[in-house]
Amino acid sequence: MIFPYEYRNMAIVRLKKDLDVCIQFQLRSGEKAWVRRMRESDLEEVHEMECILFDDPWSFDNFRYEVVRSAVSWPLIAETEYEIIGYAVPWFVTDEMHLANIASSPLYQRQGIAAKLVIVMLDEAMRRSIRIVYLEVRPTNKAAISLYKTFGFETLGIRRRYYRNGENAILMQRFLPEQSSNLFLAD
Repeated sequence: MIFPYEYRNMAIVRLKKDLDVCIQFQLRSGEKAWVRRMRESDLEEVHEMECILFDDPWSFDNFRYEVVRSAVSWPLIAETEYEIIGYAVPWFVTDEMHLANIASSPLYQRQGIAAKLVIVMLDEAMRRSIRIVYLEVRPTNKAAISLYKTFGFETLGIRRRYYRNGENAILMQRFLPEQSSNLFLAD
């Protein structure tokens, strides 16, 4: 399984004109949205969302480092014409990808935003010939666990007391095929 069937036939296209934009899609409301690379000008809005969503948020400087200085980071945002509705920060190191952070706006949750971000990251991972993808997720985050399983992630183990509040993390992994061409997004 490369991508789950339900995501294979979505009306998602790669936009070649704007290399920053990875995909464009339509929300259930009919509103147009797209995923693109995160920019420094996005950081205030992204950090504000992070602080709303998480008890132990990344700092503004963490996000700024990922966008401005990190050699391994490939941060993304999902947005509408009016606002940022989600973001993700994957790290690409040698033949591995680690999904360090992903979130969607409380107003847009359960609309497939995280799925779109995962699709773009897995597509980029395959383009880079990445062999394995790792992520950590809270055991209480059933929606995220279900999403990751839909994309073929399996539980590898538990990271004890991983989060600042002492909560464990489930470590999940997914192997990618050796083929390095884009297997999902149309050129």
